[in-house]
Amino acid sequence: MARLRQSAAEWCFFQKQHRPETYYRRLAEIGFAGVEMVDPARWEAARGAGLELVNLSGPGMTDGFNRLERHAALLPEVRAAIARAAAGGVGQVIVFSGNRGALGLEEGRKNCVRALKELARTAEQARVTLAFEMLNSQDHPDYQADSAAYGFDVVRAVSSPRMRVLYDVYHMQVMGQDLLGTLLPNLELVSHIHVAGNPGRAFPGPDQEIDYRRLVAAVHAAGYRGCWGHEFLPARDSLEELEAAFRLFESCV
Repeated sequence: MARLRQSAAEWCFFQKQHRPETYYRRLAEIGFAGVEMVDPARWEAARGAGLELVNLSGPGMTDGFNRLERHAALLPEVRAAIARAAAGGVGQVIVFSGNRGALGLEEGRKNCVRALKELARTAEQARVTLAFEMLNSQDHPDYQADSAAYGFDVVRAVSSPRMRVLYDVYHMQVMGQDLLGTLLPNLELVSHIHVAGNPGRAFPGPDQEIDYRRLVAAVHAAGYRGCWGHEFLPARDSLEELEAAFRLFESCV
């Protein structure tokens, strides 16, 4: 039995030449627990292989909840995403702050909290978790929630068991964050972790700058049992690299 729960983000690894049934069966054989952001047309194939549908991505990455004028459009869209997730057995819906523009940090954060408090009630009833993701503002120019503090402050203010942080190690490394210093004290607020190497969202091996061996061991020892979601860009065959990444992470604990 695998020591860690690991998942694979669909947009990185599922390629046009893959037959869904073959691809998902191979992931399950390697030991993966789940897949992420899967096209609904392939949900049945993924479930048939015994894989968990970990999450789906909500709207509002650039024009998001940090702007009050976007709430009227975004709230029903995310409620619809929560309903789709609940009906399809998907555990989490990823949500975003949106871009900064001329908007102040505190105003944007308060606006996110206001919308997400409303949505948290819907998520609680549906038993779906909202996962607030911080992104780096270099790959995603002007994204407002580009620090760990922003995400954890929002989740604490919403104060719901169905409101959590999606902590992306790659994005926070790009922003120069103290990875273990921000993760470990806030681990109870984290529902999911994304991983990739830096620079270049590369394979998360020993030749890049993030010490995943130390990070995975410490976070696992602290009690994290959510998925480690691989979201790197493979340089060769995606299944070969996923298997190598899976084995590497298993060896960390």
